[in-house]
Amino acid sequence: MPLAVAREEGRIGGIPYTLEFTFRSDSPVVSCRLDVDLNEEKIGQISNNPEDAVSAFVHSQKLRVKAFTASRPTKGIRDLPFVIAETSEPSVDGNYWSAAAGSEGGLAFFNKGTMGATVERDGGFSMPLTFAMYYIWGTRMLKGRYHYDFAVHPFLGDWRKHGLHRQALEFNFPMLVSSGSPGTGALGVEIRPVVVNSDSVLLTALYNRNGSVFARVWESQGTSGKATLSYKGKTGQGSEVDLLGTEIRHAPAELTFQPWQFRTVKMR
Repeated sequence: MPLAVAREEGRIGGIPYTLEFTFRSDSPVVSCRLDVDLNEEKIGQISNNPEDAVSAFVHSQKLRVKAFTASRPTKGIRDLPFVIAETSEPSVDGNYWSAAAGSEGGLAFFNKGTMGATVERDGGFSMPLTFAMYYIWGTRMLKGRYHYDFAVHPFLGDWRKHGLHRQALEFNFPMLVSSGSPGTGALGVEIRPVVVNSDSVLLTALYNRNGSVFARVWESQGTSGKATLSYKGKTGQGSEVDLLGTEIRHAPAELTFQPWQFRTVKMR
């Protein structure tokens, strides 16, 4: 449940906006919602020449969220396809999250559809939201109300110790609804039909196909690892399958993983 909600209203360069922060007592993640009302303003590196050879698509000139970390960022971290990696480049573009870290800690952005982030010259870490300017692939001027949902996660110390990827997936893919057959007893406070016991292996997909439940798990830290996968309290009851669902072998109670490896298990 939310502990507190703060709301700010104002204008940025004449553009009306409403920014809302939601704080929770059980998480350091601050959920954010931004609403902006656009009326075909030019947003980007300003030019009055539609044939300007200089690209207006510059992150630091877009409408963006910008924050400063406890110490000046020395590296970026981003979620790329099949790998999570550090970079010394100023552009830190990730799929579901990006972060910047210095000697004392850093800041992560969790996004829903906004993939870019950049460390700016003044040390600020920013996530671009809106661009509207002449563009080689087609000019798109924006009119109307636009909504952005994202989250900010400040952290101290080593970014690897904060489960950023796990939390970013939880933010981007919240469980909306689940249904099942009636049981014989009362439900507890927590329901965990599938349990993955591992610090580095994450459940990335859980789906039903032809009456069977499939779980896809992934080693997320770039190290060899092990995981125990249980379904309805039982382990070693499934079969490993390929991406087409073809059974390969019996899935042991404890699965071993190479760095970044995916494995899919048919649970029943």
